[in-house]
Amino acid sequence: MGNFLALSSIIGKTKNEVITSLTNYAISVSGGLQEESNIDSSTDNCCIIDEENGNVSVFYPNGYLEWDDSSAYLSKELNATVFSFHIHDGDFWMYVLYNDGQIIDQFNPIPDYWDETISDEEIESWKGNANILTQYLKNVTPSDIDKYLVKWDLEEEETEKAYSTDEYGQEEWQLIDFMNKLSLPYPLDFDGNPKGLTFKLWTKQLKLTTVKNKSNTTAIKNEKPWWKF
Repeated sequence: MGNFLALSSIIGKTKNEVITSLTNYAISVSGGLQEESNIDSSTDNCCIIDEENGNVSVFYPNGYLEWDDSSAYLSKELNATVFSFHIHDGDFWMYVLYNDGQIIDQFNPIPDYWDETISDEEIESWKGNANILTQYLKNVTPSDIDKYLVKWDLEEEETEKAYSTDEYGQEEWQLIDFMNKLSLPYPLDFDGNPKGLTFKLWTKQLKLTTVKNKSNTTAIKNEKPWWKF
């Protein structure tokens, strides 16, 4: 099974502002957000929040399916521009961009991934628009990022990198190159360790439950594996 990842990246806001707003979102869906150290991305309910270059990124827990909902909420409450990023099954990366809670752009390099019969209009809607993005990002021009916003040719076994300075070609981890170009923090280091603050995040949908382990101490565990939601 490939990688499933979800992140929000919030433009021009502080870590504290994002923590407060994400807490409000979690409470609104019968959940919570609680800072907790000594956990990592493999820990159930682990959420990582990192701030760099005047922007903040939120790395969501395994099994969290509300990345678009929480991104829209953060965008509306903070009056901010927010990316909702997703890596799907290791096959591709994609984004939905919100401003003041409304979708203003979106990109998927394989727009007919789930349905090969979708309309040309639907395919067109997922092309991404570098001109829109650069209206909300400092020190980024359309030519810096437009080579990422292309439809992938699945018949090609090997693909070139979008830019010579990139680490990755047309694969899921191209997301990191894209985020770097936009000065958006990716909240894990090369070895997968958290770079920012770590929290427990839970909602009505992503349960936080306590169980007794063999030593009879309390442990935290999701109600069921993320792939079975």
